[in-house]
Amino acid sequence: MTPPNNIDVEEIVRIASQEQHPAARRRLLKAIHLVEVFFSYKVTQRDGKEVRSTPLLRLSDGTHAMMLYTSKSHPDLTERFAGGAFKDTLAAALQMPPLDWVILSNSASQWVAIAKGQISGILDDLHSDREGQIGSPMASEVDPTGKILEDFITDHVTSKSDELPLPIGSVLGDRELFLDLTAGQDENGQPIMKTFQIQHLPHLIRVYTSRIRPGITYGGIRWKALKDMIRNAPEISGVQIMNNTDDWVVFDRESLGLDSSDK
Repeated sequence: MTPPNNIDVEEIVRIASQEQHPAARRRLLKAIHLVEVFFSYKVTQRDGKEVRSTPLLRLSDGTHAMMLYTSKSHPDLTERFAGGAFKDTLAAALQMPPLDWVILSNSASQWVAIAKGQISGILDDLHSDREGQIGSPMASEVDPTGKILEDFITDHVTSKSDELPLPIGSVLGDRELFLDLTAGQDENGQPIMKTFQIQHLPHLIRVYTSRIRPGITYGGIRWKALKDMIRNAPEISGVQIMNNTDDWVVFDRESLGLDSSDK
């Protein structure tokens, strides 16, 4: 099983581990619920039959944790290991009487801990999200990185921070965004991008995370191609990225990694 839509599981775990914020952990859980994770197992004999069980790690405070890993090459995995969707391993962990925690670790051993008492609520939330789609796949199943991007932008606006949240660039990856174009074309038959002024930036182009708004002429472009285009067009001040709830962030040329020679 591969991560849906090539979601960067390692990066999302790192973000949730470092931020230690409920919103970051919520994004992690919604994004990876169908992603395969790995865990060690041991085999014992019982009544002449082989029985598989998951060894629990005894923590320094005397509690016990089931360890889950994002990669089958993690050095802490034993020679015998198995894999399963994250949500299924959570459900299985709920049935382990001695268990107190589930700990998810990425390849760099950055981790997020989930208390056993929180598992039922997490599974209920995931189930509610699925039912909320009225028979359609969950948005996070179809495009999990899209949901994370939407949340990052909204969380940034809510925080009223002047600094761009660094993970946005990672979440954008090479996903497709949608340019806001005029209805006409230039003399060469090429589409014309609208420009906007925001504060001290006089010539921003605008892209949307989706094409849900009527009455707009859209032009699809990949994030990396968009950055290359801005690099080669010094008259462009940067780009405004607007999500589905009209929250937005602005990347100026410096934020895009374009040095003075590119301006």
